[in-house]
Amino acid sequence: MFAPKAKLYFSSDPGRLRLQITPHTDFYVSMPTKSDPLTPRRQPSQERSRDRVDRILEATAELLDEMPVDKITTAAIAETAQVPIGSVYQYFPNKLAVLAELTRRVMEKVDTTPASLFAEDFGVLPWDQAIDRAIDATIEGYARQPGYVQLLLSVRPTPEFREITDESNDRVAALMALHPALQESIPPDRIQLVTRSAIKAANALQDWALAIDDPELATQIVEEMKILLKGYLAVYMGEPFAHD
Repeated sequence: MFAPKAKLYFSSDPGRLRLQITPHTDFYVSMPTKSDPLTPRRQPSQERSRDRVDRILEATAELLDEMPVDKITTAAIAETAQVPIGSVYQYFPNKLAVLAELTRRVMEKVDTTPASLFAEDFGVLPWDQAIDRAIDATIEGYARQPGYVQLLLSVRPTPEFREITDESNDRVAALMALHPALQESIPPDRIQLVTRSAIKAANALQDWALAIDDPELATQIVEEMKILLKGYLAVYMGEPFAHD
């Protein structure tokens, strides 16, 4: 049984997730590493350079609140960030690379919350309640990000961004697969496929809930998302699934 105070950390190694079970026991989850054609030209090493990159990304997020993704230009990003356009190209080869880095950062930030909740819930909450908490945290996290909803909905079906969204799916699926109840019920050679399938299926309802302007309907869709995810996993858990 996992300790109630288990904590989740993103390892300094981008290919692994670190779960601290006790102060002296760590568990690592290997993550597939992918080549990314939209990586920045260079990684800022000095604080001044990091601040400039942060301003470029923050400016892009501001523009996403004001206009569609396809209307954003590198020149507009530079003007909003109050940096020379050459500074944008110093770090990013094109607009898509800026959007890709923003997508990557926001996804990592949003993923941290449900991942941490999974870690906190090990040995404390039943698996279905842990999933409810993680879904609520994910929806809230995306909704809080400036302009991110339209970015998410724009990049999800785009081949160029598929690797970034797949990395996010894999992070959350890997943490879900660590829950003791799921590990006891789903064969080890199948659990990663099951959790990844669950996340991908849930994404369709998540995107629908985030895209609509009707708060009441969005809440209903999120509840259906929970039913879908828990009902699918209940098949493997060997438990009857009831919902309100």
